[in-house]
Amino acid sequence: MKKEEENILKRDLIDTKKLMLRNASMESIDPFLQSLLGVNNFASNNKYDGLYINATEDMRTYYSIFDKPKSFLSIGASGEQVANAINSGATVIDVYDSNRLCRYAVSLRLAAITSLSKEELIAFYDTFDAKLFAKLAYNLDELSLNYWGNLYMMFDPSGPSIIRQTLFPYKRLDKSLVLKMNPYLDDSNYLTMKDKIKASQVTFYDCDLYSLSRILSNKSYDAITLSNIYEYLNYGKDIAYHKALKYRNFVITSLLPHLNPNGTVMVSYLYAFSKYLKDDFDKMYQENPSKLVPSGAMTLDQYPYYMTGLTTQNLSYSQLLDAFKDDHLEYLPTEHIEFGQSKDMSHDLAVYLKK
Repeated sequence: MKKEEENILKRDLIDTKKLMLRNASMESIDPFLQSLLGVNNFASNNKYDGLYINATEDMRTYYSIFDKPKSFLSIGASGEQVANAINSGATVIDVYDSNRLCRYAVSLRLAAITSLSKEELIAFYDTFDAKLFAKLAYNLDELSLNYWGNLYMMFDPSGPSIIRQTLFPYKRLDKSLVLKMNPYLDDSNYLTMKDKIKASQVTFYDCDLYSLSRILSNKSYDAITLSNIYEYLNYGKDIAYHKALKYRNFVITSLLPHLNPNGTVMVSYLYAFSKYLKDDFDKMYQENPSKLVPSGAMTLDQYPYYMTGLTTQNLSYSQLLDAFKDDHLEYLPTEHIEFGQSKDMSHDLAVYLKK
């Protein structure tokens, strides 16, 4: 391993241990109590942050809009966005994420798919079993092998449970939902994933969304997914239309030029939202602006308004659609996952632009 990579690994391991210690201190606090206290990691801008075991979007539905892309720009996240991009036909995938640890999460996902049966893959992400890790380790790139190997050795023999609890702290989805929203996990698709991954070129970039311009240069893509990044950028108590407009301007001026003809950018994924609910929300907000429920700790008198969807999350969504109102935004209802705040939980919504 090169000296530069050794320095990267050392820094990443030190900050990972700090992150795991921080998360371990919250492990003993009941999740319901955390919500009452207003504990929230969602809006964190840390370079080192907790990892998701699974994506939280219905990719089976919205990846169909990409129409067999060959080149793909994807968020890193849990690695499932990248896996589904490869499954859909992409052979050149550029991966970006502001969380440096997502680089290792993506590598782990692709190595696990390459090395394990589907049943073993699901078992691994449930337990992080050391024997299963040993089976997939040979397909990790050198930097990722050293990263994950160090963590397993550092916490031996309790490594699997410590990694599961403190490095992947977020809520786990039911197996049935994971299978339902990830087409790469279909039996017929999974059989071909090993060869597809080996034939693909995956490049990682440690950067946030608004820093992407410096790495895009003369690159172009058939497909770009922004997942629910917008929600991280306009979240919490400081929801503002100018943030939605900044996001829109970046997509239009900095990303669309890098789409190939007939390419698609998935602008944002909205939980439990629709064009109908936007109209409904706008009316509620106009009539009761002081009743808007912010993210974080909630009082009992706020609960009824939360249940109807009068929340800062939905205000942020409404502002996003307003910002793109003249841009031929297209709407695709998807299966509902479970993270929205609305009186109608029928669907989530993927919004996208075609070039």
